Amino acid sequence: MTVLPDWSLPPREAVTSFLERLTGPCRILVAVSGGSDSIGLLLSLHTVLAAAGGKQHSLVAATIDHDLRAEAASEAEAVARQCHELSIPHTILCWSDEKPSSGISAAAREARYRLLMDAADQLAADVIVTGHTLDDQLETVAMRASRSEAGANLGLAGMAEAVLLDRRRWLLRPFLATRREAIRDFLRQSGRGWIDDPSNADRHYERVRVRESLDKADTALEAVQSAARRRFQLAEDAAGLARRHLHITHGVLARLAPEALNEEAEVLRHLLASLAAILGGRQHLPAAATMDRVMAMLDRRSMGRMTAGRVIFDLRREGLYLHRENRDLTALTVAKGTTGIWDGRYRICNHTDRDIEVGPAALQRSVAIAMFPDAPPAIAMRAAGVMPDIENEFTPSVAVDKATVIVEPVLSPYDRFLPQFELILACTLRHLFGYEAFPAAPIKVFERKS
Repeated sequence: MTVLPDWSLPPREAVTSFLERLTGPCRILVAVSGGSDSIGLLLSLHTVLAAAGGKQHSLVAATIDHDLRAEAASEAEAVARQCHELSIPHTILCWSDEKPSSGISAAAREARYRLLMDAADQLAADVIVTGHTLDDQLETVAMRASRSEAGANLGLAGMAEAVLLDRRRWLLRPFLATRREAIRDFLRQSGRGWIDDPSNADRHYERVRVRESLDKADTALEAVQSAARRRFQLAEDAAGLARRHLHITHGVLARLAPEALNEEAEVLRHLLASLAAILGGRQHLPAAATMDRVMAMLDRRSMGRMTAGRVIFDLRREGLYLHRENRDLTALTVAKGTTGIWDGRYRICNHTDRDIEVGPAALQRSVAIAMFPDAPPAIAMRAAGVMPDIENEFTPSVAVDKATVIVEPVLSPYDRFLPQFELILACTLRHLFGYEAFPAAPIKVFERKS
């Protein structure tokens, strides 16, 4: 059973617990906007580390200027002055790209995480921490619940305490069990102020409207905790199902043994959704309605196939086969010395001095059957046809040197953003797909009762 943190911890207690659970010495990058949550996180960490002698961990900080308000630059400079006062190295990075006409919040969030990764590289940080609070958690869950309160809505578990970004650096949230008002009380007692972003009061944004009507009773907290426990357990059970019944061939063909269809429906559904996202090269799991159709087909136990989320589900007596459908497989040119993602499923690193062309393979029937000897011939042909084929763009007849063109599988739903909820399942699937290991979480996120 996964044990989650106690609710509503004071800032210093939350930070102390966080630091004690780190698995080794860390250089911690604090994302500081200047608001109460992030300033409170920075000051809490600084205070606790200073009291402990500051020998094991060190702090650096970064402020992201989204270039959306005229005051943003001066606010970033104000943060820089506070960091200088505390002797904490600090950098400012600006989102200078052209802003989208819609979906600005989502785009800003993506830019923020990308720039924080850049800051972590610049400052040689091991982990990134943000000031997301218990209030943020309740707001997030309320917004997700407004879209769907169904049990299959994994978003009801809220934000994860630990998230792996781009397969290489962990983002941690020490304040997820801390109230915003407790943070502000701590800052007032410390004689510190903070910056109020006017967008936090703008009812144009959904989060602001939700915040104003939010139920913050203990029942709401218990619901989030219960959903988080359920999501942990669901991923763990799906990983067990995969270990028992799933076979992957060449990273493109999945087969679930017939016995898998007798497993708990919710667990089977979650594993199938994860496989569909990986095989289909999608960053998000299929929509609930899509998975409803898949599960309805399996419930009937009638042999046949259907396409969902760019993936063919083919039910045979030998089991359930899944692979990418053969449509919309576009070619990709990868310039010399660069890296490209083909079809959301493969990372192509071109270390040659020529551009290369990546497209779907066109293999002879005999070759396809030899590559997938345990699959029916029709499935073998379809699976072979969605594998990547690489040619020198200018002289296709010349074979590409495999030592200078590196082809790596991409697990799309996990490569960009892997929450701790899914870590057990992701690690199981990466092993079955022959994918390199994910970096270990730098914090104890799984505690088991004996």
